[in-house]
Amino acid sequence: MRFLAEFQRAIKKAKTIAIFTHKNSDHDTICSGLALQNIIKQMGKDSVVFVDKKPNQGIMKFVPENTEFETTSEKTFDVGISVDCAQLKMLSDESIKVFSGCAKTFNIDHHQDNGKFAQSNWVKKGWTSCCEVLYWLFNKKIKMNTQLAEWLYTGIYMDCGSFTYSSANAKTHRCISEMMRYCPDINKKFFICFGIAGQENFEITQRAFKSVQFFYNKQIAVSVLKKQDFEESKCNRDDGKFIVSYLQNIAGVKVAISVSEDKTNEWRISLRTHYDNVDVSKIAHHFNGGGHCQASGLTLKGELGKALNALICESKKELRK
Repeated sequence: MRFLAEFQRAIKKAKTIAIFTHKNSDHDTICSGLALQNIIKQMGKDSVVFVDKKPNQGIMKFVPENTEFETTSEKTFDVGISVDCAQLKMLSDESIKVFSGCAKTFNIDHHQDNGKFAQSNWVKKGWTSCCEVLYWLFNKKIKMNTQLAEWLYTGIYMDCGSFTYSSANAKTHRCISEMMRYCPDINKKFFICFGIAGQENFEITQRAFKSVQFFYNKQIAVSVLKKQDFEESKCNRDDGKFIVSYLQNIAGVKVAISVSEDKTNEWRISLRTHYDNVDVSKIAHHFNGGGHCQASGLTLKGELGKALNALICESKKELRK
């Protein structure tokens, strides 16, 4: 495999190696970064992982406390590798500077709109996750271990809707079965992290459900959480991130939209669908967002009413197709 041979040669020659994750980090990009760091360690080299900021509390539940991340650096690296990034703009401004200064750059990804912005690119469009791409790329060259298996499993599980999206197939489950040999209790850990909700999480979910509105013959469902909702329920925005998954499970809903106020008049939007003939990434791209056909995100600024009208308008266009 040409890409893998080129990657191995570059790592062997390199003295400094950097791994880059995308902005607004999710489980797949962080777990991909840490998994690749583990793989490179098996090749006999150290590497650093760049993030735009410390990952949120939900992601950090899967990361050892002593894990170190970089946000900026004045160093020049021999090799730079982006993971789970479709476009260069998905990296933070600081990461773009460092990545662009690397002598050799690689891009490992699974997004259907990947722009192949590195010198060497390995992109498996439509696969569940970057973690699955990493597994099949390196599985014959490395030794699986408990930590590596847990990171890869987590990235896959979280990025394919707990195996409910059409991207999860027989090949996905073959690699999952291999990982579970090394972390047989992973599902118990997932339940502890995501299955047990505090009273605050319950209240923010109630508030989200009360806000739900339906549009376009009830094919579009929208929930809205404002800063006041998070403050009064003593929650943060990450505590409401799974609400969009509830919305997409409502019968007849083809586009689920979760809106959360991040800053005053700045709205973080999550889009979901279970329908194979609906592509929510096209809605996100219209607003300079991105993601997958069935799960995407974006940020909008301005008055809430205008933001919602624009979102609903683009959603209707996608549904009419």
